[in-house]
Amino acid sequence: MSQDFWKNIVAYKDFNSSFDIKAYTPFDPTWHLFVADIQSSTQAIKEGRYKDVNMIGAMSIVAVLNVCDDVEIPFVFGGDGASILVPNAYFEQAKLALLGTKAKSEQDFNLHLRIGSISVQELNDIGIDLLVSKHEISKDYKQASFFGGGMSKADEIIKNNPNYCYDMPKNILEANFTGLECRWQDIPSPKEETISLLVASDDANEYKELVAYMAKNIGSDQQRNPVQEKKLQLSFSFSQLAHEAKAKAQGFERFILTKKLWLANILGIILIKLDAKLEDSSWGEYKKQVTQTTDAEKLDDTLRMTLAVDSKDRRNLETYLNDKHQQGKLCYGIHITNRALMTCLVFERMGSQVHFVDAADGGYAMAAVGLKQQLKAQKYL
Repeated sequence: MSQDFWKNIVAYKDFNSSFDIKAYTPFDPTWHLFVADIQSSTQAIKEGRYKDVNMIGAMSIVAVLNVCDDVEIPFVFGGDGASILVPNAYFEQAKLALLGTKAKSEQDFNLHLRIGSISVQELNDIGIDLLVSKHEISKDYKQASFFGGGMSKADEIIKNNPNYCYDMPKNILEANFTGLECRWQDIPSPKEETISLLVASDDANEYKELVAYMAKNIGSDQQRNPVQEKKLQLSFSFSQLAHEAKAKAQGFERFILTKKLWLANILGIILIKLDAKLEDSSWGEYKKQVTQTTDAEKLDDTLRMTLAVDSKDRRNLETYLNDKHQQGKLCYGIHITNRALMTCLVFERMGSQVHFVDAADGGYAMAAVGLKQQLKAQKYL
């Protein structure tokens, strides 16, 4: 095992394989799990700051990817935070990158970002296995899946024990957020609603049955993906483009960068409409590539899905979930809106990239409120 552990895992293409324990392998014990999460994110969202919350979650990931640029690492975007695994050789660089993100979050966004970590070996020593598999969304994005409870237990340890968390040092280097983009308008639902759904169960068959129910009653993964080509529109709102500029620049430079992003989107519109050709691809295909590199459905012990649904189908889905919950088979939380929010990491314009998808107005963070209530009630039954 080595820093190529994640790179060498064989990927599968069917999301249903994420619910098969045979697809998983124990994580290399020499790696470390970092968790970044925004404290009081629910209050920030209630104040209308859901885009800031999503942005900081994505910033945490890209900051680490930029200091681990010669090694492949797995991560999970959680809406108001992220989980990231790095090999031991990159531990200090990743820690400093995340502390730089923490400083940026507090100084420029006025949001407190908690940063903590635990080694996989320590998890193993206390009897916790961290199991991982690799889902190939497309040739340009391989998604990490976690199952078996290890990720949830590690997250609980880090968040409940301050000894695993890091305070801000006096002198901290600025984090590098190259690749981070937020240049699309909110995406109207291609159906009637966009929902973020969180589901927790100890039985993988419950996940498999739920996805089968969705395939039959809501549509295939492509049909229920809220990111559709026809709905994708580049933003020309200075206030929206300022979110990316705020992450990357200070003072007057931030104003200049916002203008540059606006001009870049003008150019992007022209290139897409003209279907400008590159060596092995074309700008006319870029929107399609975006839809094929989204993380709208994922598993990190908890099933996380952002879906486009009709109102009737969503009500039927809630009935299905409530029945299962009453039977003690799962817990869930749901957030309903009419559009999706997308925050992007683009390392190659026509290549390596991932587009983090969440429902607008709070998404996963608000769905987590309902999930936690059900989990707490179940614990004391």
